[in-house]
Amino acid sequence: MFFLNQEAIAITIFIVTYLFIATGYKERTIASIGGVAALWLTKILSEKEMVNYVDFKALSLLFGMMVIIGALREAGFFRWLGLHLTNACKCNSKLMLIAFTLTSGFLSAFLDNVTTILFMVSVTIDVAETLKVNPKPYIISEVLASNIGGAATLIGDPPNIMIASAGNLTFIDFFLNATPISFLNLLLLILFISYYYKKFFKIKSLITKIPIEPSETISDKKLFKIGSLTFCITIFLLIIHNKLSLFPSTIVLLAATFILLIGGEKMPRILEDIEWSTLIFFSCLFIIVGGLEKTGVIQKLSLYTTLIINHNVALAITSILWFSALASSAIDNIPLAASLIPLIKNVSKESGINIYPLWWALALGCGFGGNGTIIGASANIIAVGVAQKRGISITFKDFLKIGILC
Repeated sequence: MFFLNQEAIAITIFIVTYLFIATGYKERTIASIGGVAALWLTKILSEKEMVNYVDFKALSLLFGMMVIIGALREAGFFRWLGLHLTNACKCNSKLMLIAFTLTSGFLSAFLDNVTTILFMVSVTIDVAETLKVNPKPYIISEVLASNIGGAATLIGDPPNIMIASAGNLTFIDFFLNATPISFLNLLLLILFISYYYKKFFKIKSLITKIPIEPSETISDKKLFKIGSLTFCITIFLLIIHNKLSLFPSTIVLLAATFILLIGGEKMPRILEDIEWSTLIFFSCLFIIVGGLEKTGVIQKLSLYTTLIINHNVALAITSILWFSALASSAIDNIPLAASLIPLIKNVSKESGINIYPLWWALALGCGFGGNGTIIGASANIIAVGVAQKRGISITFKDFLKIGILC
């Protein structure tokens, strides 16, 4: 290895790490730590350089949202919401599909997709067992809506956080550019699922109300109020963060700190449940891509890409959108976004084209692409796993027939 130049070594480390992550041969955090260790051992990056490549604003925002989500989860917010939705629909199967799909998309626009799906699917199966209906159409629709909703806002999906940080994009930028497309896609999803499962929705439920009061699902009333209020205020502040001259990460960290300080006895448990491995994974990805940047690999790829697109913005948008969407249907969209972000930035330097629309191509491609297959996003795998434990089989083919079109 030491007979290779640094550029070749950095490429080898990146490819091997990526293959370990994509194939599942090594758990993604462990694989990424191994990649960072290799960069250090081969002296491509020093400790100081590694720290400089880590995007702490993105990490801070992720950590803060994990705390807020943890508080809502511990308080019983998701089950409370699910029961309210079911009763509001009077247990009508078609109305429930619309309500559950829209709710899954809406929650995923502001909360972690995996957390949203974990609780939405659990509530859906509980409700379906009570009503004696097939939960499969709801589960598939909720998962697809989750990936669509995740692409809608700055905090909806980890790649969006990374893209926003790299491109200096605001919450309003996402609201104006990504949200309308995501909402339209959500409506098309509902129409398609309603048509695809039209025979299923002819079955009428025998009851019009779940025999459980939603308030009974709230495990901590104080935390429920604090978490819900803090979440709403945080979203409002994120919308106007430009006027406040505050970074989104600052707002979310302050909100998380507030919850931790006054949330009560469950706060240590929330900190224990933080996805620390995900934060480490993100940090390592920044460093591994940093190795490609330092050795000039990103710059060379940018030059080749510039020659191919030949200052054609439409071609650049189309290429990034379809490549990221197709790739995201088979591999984790987080390392994909991490590797494409510096490439897009350098394409701008080499060609001088406006990269603003390219950020939206990447965000929507990474977000929607996760619907392509059952392994396209973590939320898909989690949903299928939860369903399987409850005796509901969702095969690769079941998912592909609908997901590939959405």
